[in-house]
Amino acid sequence: MRLLHYLTRTGRISALIKLSVLFCFINLWTPSAGAAATVAPAVFDENIRINADRMNQNLAEGIYTADGNVVVLWKGMKLTADQIRYTAATHIMYAAGSVVLTKESAVMKGETLNLNMDTGRAEMDTALLTDPKSNMTITAEKLIRIDENQFSSASTEMTTCDMPDPSWKFGADALNVNLQEYATGRNVIFYVKNIPVLYLPWFAFPVVLEKKSGFLFPNFGYSIKKGVQLDIPLYIVISPSQDLLLDLDMMSIRGVGTGLEYRYIRTRGSEGHISGYQIYDQLADQWRWQLAGEHKEIFSSNANLRMSVNITSDRTFSNDFGEKSGDYNRQSSDTTINTLKTWQNYGVTSYLRYNENLYAADNRTTLQTLPSLGIAGVRQAISTLPLYFDLDGSADNFYRESAPSGQRLYLYPRISMIPFQSNYLQTSLFAGTHIRGYSTDKRDNSSGTLASAGDLLPEAGVRLSTSLTRIYDTNFQFLRKVRHEIIPDFSYGFVPEHNQQRLPLYDYTDRIIHRNMISLSVTSLMNGKFVSGDTTEYRDISRIKLSADYLIDGGRRDLLTLVESQRPWSDLILESDVLLTKLLRMTFDARYNLYDNQLSTAVAGIEVDDPQGNSVGAGYQMSRNEVEYFEGRLATKLIKPLNLSYTARYSFDRGDFLESVYAAEYRHKCWSVNLAVHQRPGNQSYTVNFNLAGMGSK
Repeated sequence: MRLLHYLTRTGRISALIKLSVLFCFINLWTPSAGAAATVAPAVFDENIRINADRMNQNLAEGIYTADGNVVVLWKGMKLTADQIRYTAATHIMYAAGSVVLTKESAVMKGETLNLNMDTGRAEMDTALLTDPKSNMTITAEKLIRIDENQFSSASTEMTTCDMPDPSWKFGADALNVNLQEYATGRNVIFYVKNIPVLYLPWFAFPVVLEKKSGFLFPNFGYSIKKGVQLDIPLYIVISPSQDLLLDLDMMSIRGVGTGLEYRYIRTRGSEGHISGYQIYDQLADQWRWQLAGEHKEIFSSNANLRMSVNITSDRTFSNDFGEKSGDYNRQSSDTTINTLKTWQNYGVTSYLRYNENLYAADNRTTLQTLPSLGIAGVRQAISTLPLYFDLDGSADNFYRESAPSGQRLYLYPRISMIPFQSNYLQTSLFAGTHIRGYSTDKRDNSSGTLASAGDLLPEAGVRLSTSLTRIYDTNFQFLRKVRHEIIPDFSYGFVPEHNQQRLPLYDYTDRIIHRNMISLSVTSLMNGKFVSGDTTEYRDISRIKLSADYLIDGGRRDLLTLVESQRPWSDLILESDVLLTKLLRMTFDARYNLYDNQLSTAVAGIEVDDPQGNSVGAGYQMSRNEVEYFEGRLATKLIKPLNLSYTARYSFDRGDFLESVYAAEYRHKCWSVNLAVHQRPGNQSYTVNFNLAGMGSK
């Protein structure tokens, strides 16, 4: 004790000698090894705590040992082993026998360990590293812990599957891992069980669940048009609000394509993405490409801009390569820019559209709007009079290679009046004038179009409607009340006959048809009060509308009706939308020809979904003498661990399937594989996609 007091007082004892003195103190006041008592824990500067069955020291050599159920607590780390040896000169602690080093959630296990007590660097032989945050496990002949997040290893394997027999793993000569970022390896081999299936000289991949930069797992496929396919994506996180996906798309028939997709989020909900794809098509012997993107800019609550871009190198690009973007059957390629600014009673818009009609022989006759400026005024009272004013208008610049081409000014001011309003009957009258002015740059002389022309065309109408409502109490457990509303509606519209052949023809605004017509409709609305425990919810149950027009004189512009123009009654139109439950929805729209006693058009659909992920949907569409097809989809998770789905479209008028897609996903605890077969006329393709748990996400 005097020696301890002397060394301490003279300052000749270092931090490590303090530890040795503590060992001595413990040994002097602890029973011999033959006794049953446990050695008291050694504490050093409140930073190191050691528990062990036995502790010894060699002051001359500066070596301290402990053995038997050794536990060392140091700087938030925990080390357990059968025995340890600490060398004061090097600050190295050596541990052997069932060694486990833990720091937060990361755990290193092995037979031997060299640990630098100053830096925390550790080297372990025949090691196992696990990190529950990323569900990652690494085994290596030699594992080096650089700090609490960074590790390097040699002759190593990595997986997110349960050990000791993982379903998949990566093997590498050398591997560097950052638990907060990603792992990089050299001479990487991917194994399914113990079978090597893929070799990469270098690979980088995320090892955390949140989005991180790195290679995503490759996709494999085969199609008649493209041959064998290998798709290697590289995902790059630029910032929390920006990311980039680079894509190398290798096809044995077409060649090698490269793609990119950039996504971003800005302030106030502004967001967008832009993507591009380019390939030298070996089959067509030419460069082919696509540029696409969307942007939404929210300047304020009443001002925004929206832009959509879709440009291709040629008119058949989407048919050959559109599967990647999901628009292989695109009918047109459109680029649009739209802005909107609103005030309390008015709104101003600008609209630009460049369109390429992919179904036409060429684009000479396709109309381009470059640009259009519009104004809209909502209905507002005129002074103290029982009159209201509203307005629609636009200034348009039209262009196309063929005639006509030029500018148009259009205004449609309206005055309306509500002569009678009550709880039982609502009435309104309106009168307005279509004001049109034209300046034509390109003219078709055979049509009689004038270089400059103006036109006024009045329109007037009246509307009467009422509402009949009744509430019913029910005896159902969940549906307590049903509200049923019936809305009959009568309207009359008149547009005088007027010759408009001197005006250029751009759209229907230039040919307002003469109309003297009555419109009749009745709408049935049902909604209910649903009670489940302490929760009450009001929800729509059904909407059914029946309508028809009676033409006194003039014509009608209803592209879906097949009634001849000289017959007064239009098709009888039925529109219905029924929500039997939250999970079951049925729709049915049809037009019935009263003269031929047959359907002109019919659209029917049913959708059923449950919270477990099972769903079924079917739809039927028919337009007499034009098109008739059926489409259906089915998805189920009942056969675990498989997710199965099937979608199809069958054309009755062609007598063949337009498209069939079979898909199966097998889900394991640490991986999944997606298999899909796409069958389309003239092409059949197969794709395989692997997803590895813990390997990052896009």
